[in-house]
Amino acid sequence: MKLVFLFIILSVVTIHNICAYPNPNNNQFNTINLVKRVNVNNNALDYVKRLRQGALNRYSESNLQRLSSISNAETSNDKTSSDTPAPNDISGDSQASSSDTPTPTVNTMFIKSERQDESYYGKIIVGNQEFNVILDTGSSDLWVPNINCTSASCHNHNKFDPSKSTSFKPEGKPWNITYGSGSAAGFTGIENIQIGNITATGQIFEDEADGILGLAFDELNTLDNGAPTLISTLIKQKNIDPIFSFHFSHFTDFDDQGTFILGGVDESKYKGNITFTPVISPKSKSIPNGFWVIKLGDAKISGESLNISRDAIIDTGTTVILVPIGDADTIHKKIPGSKLDELDGVYVIPCNTTAVVSLKFEGVDYDISVRDLLVLPADDTMCFSGIFPASDSDIDFWLVGQTFLKGVYSAFDVGNKKVGFALSK
Repeated sequence: MKLVFLFIILSVVTIHNICAYPNPNNNQFNTINLVKRVNVNNNALDYVKRLRQGALNRYSESNLQRLSSISNAETSNDKTSSDTPAPNDISGDSQASSSDTPTPTVNTMFIKSERQDESYYGKIIVGNQEFNVILDTGSSDLWVPNINCTSASCHNHNKFDPSKSTSFKPEGKPWNITYGSGSAAGFTGIENIQIGNITATGQIFEDEADGILGLAFDELNTLDNGAPTLISTLIKQKNIDPIFSFHFSHFTDFDDQGTFILGGVDESKYKGNITFTPVISPKSKSIPNGFWVIKLGDAKISGESLNISRDAIIDTGTTVILVPIGDADTIHKKIPGSKLDELDGVYVIPCNTTAVVSLKFEGVDYDISVRDLLVLPADDTMCFSGIFPASDSDIDFWLVGQTFLKGVYSAFDVGNKKVGFALSK
């Protein structure tokens, strides 16, 4: 398969080097590693403020309006649901296919985190060149850096050199995208993309700094008004069943390797059953179609219901949980000893708190562990909360990132448009 990707000339996105390696002992899955990045910022407050600002920038009104204009340019037909079949089996076992059709496989990528689990990376091969890319359900573009990129953000990163590839075809269409941590722009090209042991040929991609693999729906792709994403291409060419899933490790768990599974789930990574919640059309007019948006049924503190029900964007590319200002106040008032730093817009919680924050999806409560709720120490007794208030009172949805996702096994059912969670082992 040929995939289209993007070439970036300039960028303010900072990405650090990682090492990714396959799992030689797992015959069932082809595994891509998640790589952990060490936090190099000694100023905890600056680090936490940057996390909050990144989430605010990513879901700012102007950026959502831009994405909405892209999504609205799509036809009224739902391409994702109509063009992708339902998974054969939630475990990833594929059914027999005809001799001239590839048999869908389950492909596992080991993934690691960086900077206090700030983001997670896996390895892909573009043409014949390796890149480590953020796995991001909050965007749809695939991009890597171009050899001509001279901005500071491209230093010490792998860069795509078209002259070293015999399969690359320049497309040359300009593109740009905004993330929480910066923006990127460049030109598109067409190349073979390998992820695990699966190769997609002719994929559109963007070219930038050691890159991002967008896992949201086609509608959010900034290319060609919803050009197929890498996942869509793999599904349509019957390389994988239409589902992918994550097990996220913690930067302190040196023996636990995070995994990204294409085409199924890994039952060894979770407890009990996966409960799925359907993707919905956002009630908030500020959220365009194309995100993984599901209904948050409630939030609880140590079992006490807060009667909060919101649209929730499930975003593996965001470190924290970002909520409306009033919801943040309601939550932290129920946590003994918590305080709002009004100057910096973040909450601090006693580091020895025993309060349990839980989120309810499809009738199931999922607890957030204390180690995931607390980002970093603010001083000897107080720690920064991983639940951040939005700065805009008009924001009426939740952005659910790694503060929650590290504690669950998450599955994204593209064919049936559902998101599932189970307790992570």
